[in-house]
Amino acid sequence: MRTPHVVLALVLAAGALAPRPARAQATGPVLAVAADTSVRQLITLRDGSTVLGRITQAWGDSARVASMAGTLTLQRANVQSVKVVQASSIHDGAYWPEDPNATRLFFGPTGRMLRKGEGYVANHWLFFLDGYGGITDRFTLGGTMSLFPSDNFLKNNVYFISPKLGLTQGERFNTAVGAWIGGAPFSSAAGSVNTFGIAYGVATWGGLDGALTLGAGYGFAEGKLARNPMAMIGGTRRISRRVSFVTENWIFPNVEKHPLVSAGIRTTGDKLTWDFGAITVLGTGGGTIVAPWFGAAWKF
Repeated sequence: MRTPHVVLALVLAAGALAPRPARAQATGPVLAVAADTSVRQLITLRDGSTVLGRITQAWGDSARVASMAGTLTLQRANVQSVKVVQASSIHDGAYWPEDPNATRLFFGPTGRMLRKGEGYVANHWLFFLDGYGGITDRFTLGGTMSLFPSDNFLKNNVYFISPKLGLTQGERFNTAVGAWIGGAPFSSAAGSVNTFGIAYGVATWGGLDGALTLGAGYGFAEGKLARNPMAMIGGTRRISRRVSFVTENWIFPNVEKHPLVSAGIRTTGDKLTWDFGAITVLGTGGGTIVAPWFGAAWKF
Protein backbone atom coordinates (compact mmCIF):
# COMPACT_ATOMS: atom_id res chain seq x y z
CA MET A 1 0.00 0.00 0.00
CA ARG A 2 1.16 3.51 -0.76
CA THR A 3 -0.68 5.11 2.13
CA PRO A 4 2.35 5.21 4.48
CA HIS A 5 4.39 6.91 1.75
CA VAL A 6 1.68 9.52 1.23
CA VAL A 7 1.44 10.19 4.97
CA LEU A 8 5.24 10.53 5.24
CA ALA A 9 5.28 13.00 2.34
CA LEU A 10 2.57 15.11 3.96
CA VAL A 11 4.47 15.15 7.29
CA LEU A 12 7.69 16.26 5.60
CA ALA A 13 5.87 18.99 3.64
CA ALA A 14 4.18 20.30 6.80
CA GLY A 15 7.53 20.42 8.57
CA ALA A 16 9.07 22.37 5.72
CA LEU A 17 6.21 24.88 5.62
CA ALA A 18 5.84 25.32 9.40
CA PRO A 19 6.91 28.75 10.67
CA ARG A 20 10.38 28.77 12.23
CA PRO A 21 11.19 30.80 15.32
CA ALA A 22 12.81 34.07 14.30
CA ARG A 23 16.38 34.66 15.43
CA ALA A 24 16.61 37.50 17.90
CA GLN A 25 17.95 40.64 16.31
CA ALA A 26 20.15 42.88 18.43
CA THR A 27 18.85 46.38 18.71
CA GLY A 28 20.78 49.56 19.29
CA PRO A 29 23.01 51.99 17.41
CA VAL A 30 25.63 50.84 14.94
CA LEU A 31 29.03 50.20 16.53
CA ALA A 32 31.65 51.16 13.97
CA VAL A 33 35.28 52.25 13.87
CA ALA A 34 35.52 56.00 13.19
CA ALA A 35 37.34 56.83 9.98
CA ASP A 36 39.10 59.77 11.67
CA THR A 37 41.39 58.30 14.32
CA SER A 38 41.82 61.70 16.03
CA VAL A 39 38.20 61.75 17.27
CA ARG A 40 36.76 59.93 20.25
CA GLN A 41 33.38 58.32 20.79
CA LEU A 42 31.12 58.97 23.76
CA ILE A 43 29.14 55.77 24.28
CA THR A 44 26.07 55.93 26.51
CA LEU A 45 24.90 52.60 27.88
CA ARG A 46 21.31 51.72 28.63
CA ASP A 47 21.98 51.82 32.38
CA GLY A 48 22.92 55.54 32.06
CA SER A 49 26.69 55.12 32.40
CA THR A 50 29.08 56.40 29.72
CA VAL A 51 32.30 55.19 28.16
CA LEU A 52 34.70 57.67 26.53
CA GLY A 53 37.16 56.13 24.12
CA ARG A 54 37.54 54.90 20.58
CA ILE A 55 36.05 51.84 18.92
CA THR A 56 39.06 49.95 17.55
CA GLN A 57 37.31 46.85 16.27
CA ALA A 58 33.70 45.94 15.46
CA TRP A 59 32.20 42.60 14.50
CA GLY A 60 28.63 41.36 14.44
CA ASP A 61 26.81 42.96 17.36
CA SER A 62 29.92 43.60 19.44
CA ALA A 63 32.76 46.12 19.52
CA ARG A 64 36.08 46.56 21.29
CA VAL A 65 36.64 50.00 22.82
CA ALA A 66 39.94 51.49 23.93
CA SER A 67 39.28 53.82 26.87
CA MET A 68 41.28 55.35 29.71
CA ALA A 69 39.96 52.58 31.94
CA GLY A 70 41.35 49.94 29.59
CA THR A 71 40.02 47.87 26.72
CA LEU A 72 36.33 46.97 26.91
CA THR A 73 34.06 44.74 24.86
CA LEU A 74 30.51 46.07 24.47
CA GLN A 75 27.38 44.42 23.15
CA ARG A 76 25.19 46.47 20.83
CA ALA A 77 22.08 45.56 22.82
CA ASN A 78 23.55 47.32 25.87
CA VAL A 79 24.34 50.58 24.02
CA GLN A 80 21.88 53.46 23.90
CA SER A 81 23.83 55.96 21.76
CA VAL A 82 27.23 56.67 20.22
CA LYS A 83 28.38 60.26 19.72
CA VAL A 84 31.56 61.29 17.91
CA VAL A 85 33.42 64.05 19.78
CA GLN A 86 36.50 66.02 18.85
CA ALA A 87 39.69 65.46 20.83
CA SER A 88 39.66 69.19 21.68
CA SER A 89 36.47 68.58 23.71
CA ILE A 90 38.29 66.26 26.10
CA HIS A 91 40.06 67.80 29.11
CA ASP A 92 41.95 65.65 31.61
CA GLY A 93 40.11 62.58 30.40
CA ALA A 94 36.64 64.14 30.77
CA TYR A 95 34.30 65.16 27.93
CA TRP A 96 33.19 68.80 27.99
CA PRO A 97 29.85 69.00 26.15
CA GLU A 98 29.40 71.57 23.42
CA ASP A 99 27.54 74.77 24.22
CA PRO A 100 23.98 74.08 22.93
CA ASN A 101 23.53 77.86 22.53
CA ALA A 102 26.79 78.59 20.63
CA THR A 103 24.96 80.49 17.86
CA ARG A 104 24.40 83.48 20.16
CA LEU A 105 25.90 85.43 23.05
CA PHE A 106 23.38 86.70 25.63
CA PHE A 107 21.13 88.05 22.90
CA GLY A 108 23.23 89.01 19.87
CA PRO A 109 24.21 86.39 17.29
CA THR A 110 27.57 84.76 16.70
CA GLY A 111 28.85 83.74 13.27
CA ARG A 112 27.99 80.10 13.93
CA MET A 113 24.92 78.38 12.49
CA LEU A 114 22.48 75.71 13.58
CA ARG A 115 22.85 72.48 11.66
CA LYS A 116 20.00 71.25 9.50
CA GLY A 117 17.24 69.88 11.69
CA GLU A 118 18.54 71.49 14.90
CA GLY A 119 16.56 74.11 16.76
CA TYR A 120 16.03 75.78 20.10
CA VAL A 121 13.54 77.80 22.07
CA ALA A 122 14.70 80.50 24.50
CA ASN A 123 13.39 83.00 26.99
CA HIS A 124 15.02 86.28 28.05
CA TRP A 125 14.02 88.47 30.97
CA LEU A 126 10.82 86.37 31.18
CA PHE A 127 9.08 88.77 28.77
CA PHE A 128 10.77 87.75 25.50
CA LEU A 129 10.36 84.36 23.83
CA ASP A 130 12.13 83.20 20.69
CA GLY A 131 12.67 80.05 18.68
CA TYR A 132 14.99 79.15 15.79
CA GLY A 133 15.48 76.18 13.48
CA GLY A 134 18.16 75.11 11.03
CA ILE A 135 16.51 74.89 7.59
CA THR A 136 19.88 73.91 6.10
CA ASP A 137 23.40 73.94 7.54
CA ARG A 138 23.75 77.51 6.25
CA PHE A 139 20.27 78.95 6.68
CA THR A 140 18.46 79.48 9.98
CA LEU A 141 14.99 80.93 10.41
CA GLY A 142 13.28 81.95 13.61
CA GLY A 143 11.31 84.58 15.39
CA THR A 144 10.83 86.48 18.62
CA MET A 145 7.84 87.93 20.42
CA SER A 146 7.32 89.95 23.58
CA LEU A 147 5.14 88.55 26.35
CA PHE A 148 3.91 91.66 28.15
CA PRO A 149 0.57 90.92 29.81
CA SER A 150 -2.26 93.28 28.96
CA ASP A 151 -5.98 93.40 28.29
CA ASN A 152 -5.25 92.66 24.61
CA PHE A 153 -2.26 90.34 24.46
CA LEU A 154 -1.99 90.05 20.65
CA LYS A 155 -2.42 93.76 20.02
CA ASN A 156 -0.02 95.04 22.66
CA ASN A 157 3.01 92.88 21.88
CA VAL A 158 5.76 93.03 19.27
CA TYR A 159 6.74 90.25 16.87
CA PHE A 160 10.00 89.62 14.97
CA ILE A 161 11.08 87.30 12.19
CA SER A 162 14.80 86.61 11.93
CA PRO A 163 16.52 84.94 8.97
CA LYS A 164 20.26 84.23 9.16
CA LEU A 165 22.58 83.05 6.37
CA GLY A 166 26.00 81.48 7.00
CA LEU A 167 28.71 82.70 4.62
CA THR A 168 31.95 81.14 5.88
CA GLN A 169 31.66 78.12 8.14
CA GLY A 170 34.64 76.36 9.69
CA GLU A 171 35.93 75.01 12.97
CA ARG A 172 37.55 78.31 14.03
CA PHE A 173 36.20 81.01 11.73
CA ASN A 174 32.54 81.67 10.95
CA THR A 175 30.71 84.57 9.30
CA ALA A 176 27.02 85.21 8.75
CA VAL A 177 24.53 87.89 7.76
CA GLY A 178 20.98 88.27 8.92
CA ALA A 179 18.24 90.56 10.13
CA TRP A 180 15.71 91.12 12.88
CA ILE A 181 12.53 92.35 11.25
CA GLY A 182 9.91 93.45 13.72
CA GLY A 183 6.47 94.95 13.81
CA ALA A 184 3.19 95.15 15.70
CA PRO A 185 0.79 93.85 13.05
CA PHE A 186 -2.20 93.44 15.36
CA SER A 187 -2.14 97.05 16.58
CA SER A 188 -1.97 98.70 13.14
CA ALA A 189 -4.66 99.53 10.70
CA ALA A 190 -5.08 97.15 7.78
CA GLY A 191 -2.34 97.63 5.21
CA SER A 192 -0.31 100.06 7.35
CA VAL A 193 2.03 97.79 9.29
CA ASN A 194 5.42 99.48 9.69
CA THR A 195 8.49 97.34 10.16
CA PHE A 196 11.66 98.09 12.08
CA GLY A 197 14.76 96.20 13.08
CA ILE A 198 18.44 95.62 12.31
CA ALA A 199 20.26 94.22 9.29
CA TYR A 200 23.63 92.87 10.42
CA GLY A 201 26.81 91.00 9.64
CA VAL A 202 28.82 89.06 12.22
CA ALA A 203 32.10 87.12 12.46
CA THR A 204 33.35 84.71 15.13
CA TRP A 205 36.95 83.63 15.65
CA GLY A 206 37.86 80.72 17.93
CA GLY A 207 36.65 77.36 19.12
CA LEU A 208 33.83 76.29 21.37
CA ASP A 209 35.95 76.75 24.51
CA GLY A 210 36.70 80.39 23.73
CA ALA A 211 35.83 82.79 20.92
CA LEU A 212 35.67 86.45 19.94
CA THR A 213 32.67 87.83 18.05
CA LEU A 214 32.50 91.12 16.14
CA GLY A 215 29.36 92.42 14.49
CA ALA A 216 27.91 95.52 12.90
CA GLY A 217 24.50 96.46 11.61
CA TYR A 218 22.19 99.20 10.44
CA GLY A 219 18.89 99.91 12.08
CA PHE A 220 15.83 100.60 9.95
CA ALA A 221 12.30 101.81 10.56
CA GLU A 222 9.37 102.74 8.33
CA GLY A 223 11.37 101.89 5.21
CA LYS A 224 14.34 104.12 6.11
CA LEU A 225 17.87 102.90 6.87
CA ALA A 226 19.98 104.56 9.56
CA ARG A 227 22.93 106.63 8.31
CA ASN A 228 25.41 105.24 10.81
CA PRO A 229 25.95 101.65 11.91
CA MET A 230 25.90 100.14 15.36
CA ALA A 231 28.69 97.80 16.45
CA MET A 232 28.95 94.81 18.75
CA ILE A 233 31.90 93.08 20.38
CA GLY A 234 31.52 90.03 22.56
CA GLY A 235 33.03 86.74 23.48
CA THR A 236 32.89 83.53 25.46
CA ARG A 237 35.45 81.68 27.54
CA ARG A 238 34.99 78.23 29.05
CA ILE A 239 35.78 78.30 32.77
CA SER A 240 34.96 74.70 33.61
CA ARG A 241 33.11 71.72 32.18
CA ARG A 242 29.70 73.30 32.79
CA VAL A 243 30.37 77.05 33.11
CA SER A 244 31.43 79.72 30.59
CA PHE A 245 32.07 83.44 30.88
CA VAL A 246 30.01 85.53 28.42
CA THR A 247 30.21 89.21 27.53
CA GLU A 248 28.23 91.22 24.96
CA ASN A 249 28.72 94.95 24.34
CA TRP A 250 27.09 97.41 21.93
CA ILE A 251 27.95 100.87 20.63
CA PHE A 252 25.03 102.77 19.10
CA PRO A 253 25.21 105.72 16.65
CA ASN A 254 25.01 109.22 18.12
CA VAL A 255 25.59 107.89 21.65
CA GLU A 256 29.07 106.44 21.19
CA LYS A 257 30.15 107.68 24.62
CA HIS A 258 27.48 105.56 26.28
CA PRO A 259 28.06 101.93 25.28
CA LEU A 260 25.81 99.17 26.54
CA VAL A 261 27.92 96.53 28.27
CA SER A 262 27.10 93.18 29.83
CA ALA A 263 28.92 90.27 31.43
CA GLY A 264 27.98 87.08 33.21
CA ILE A 265 28.07 83.31 33.09
CA ARG A 266 26.40 80.53 31.16
CA THR A 267 25.81 77.12 32.68
CA THR A 268 25.87 74.37 30.07
CA GLY A 269 23.96 71.12 30.03
CA ASP A 270 23.63 68.62 27.21
CA LYS A 271 20.66 70.54 25.78
CA LEU A 272 19.80 73.29 28.28
CA THR A 273 21.71 76.50 29.05
CA TRP A 274 21.09 79.18 31.69
CA ASP A 275 22.47 82.72 31.38
CA PHE A 276 22.95 84.97 34.39
CA GLY A 277 24.61 88.36 34.14
CA ALA A 278 24.43 92.12 34.55
CA ILE A 279 23.82 94.84 31.97
CA THR A 280 24.36 98.60 32.13
CA VAL A 281 24.98 101.73 30.07
CA LEU A 282 28.28 103.48 30.77
CA GLY A 283 28.91 107.22 31.06
CA THR A 284 25.35 108.31 31.74
CA GLY A 285 26.19 110.25 34.91
CA GLY A 286 23.93 110.65 37.89
CA GLY A 287 24.65 107.10 39.05
CA THR A 288 24.95 104.02 36.91
CA ILE A 289 21.98 101.66 36.87
CA VAL A 290 22.85 97.98 36.65
CA ALA A 291 20.10 95.59 35.59
CA PRO A 292 20.20 91.79 35.94
CA TRP A 293 20.23 89.64 32.83
CA PHE A 294 18.47 86.28 32.72
CA GLY A 295 18.05 83.84 29.88
CA ALA A 296 17.46 80.16 29.24
CA ALA A 297 17.56 78.10 26.05
CA TRP A 298 16.63 74.51 25.27
CA LYS A 299 18.04 72.90 22.15
CA PHE A 300 16.35 70.06 20.31
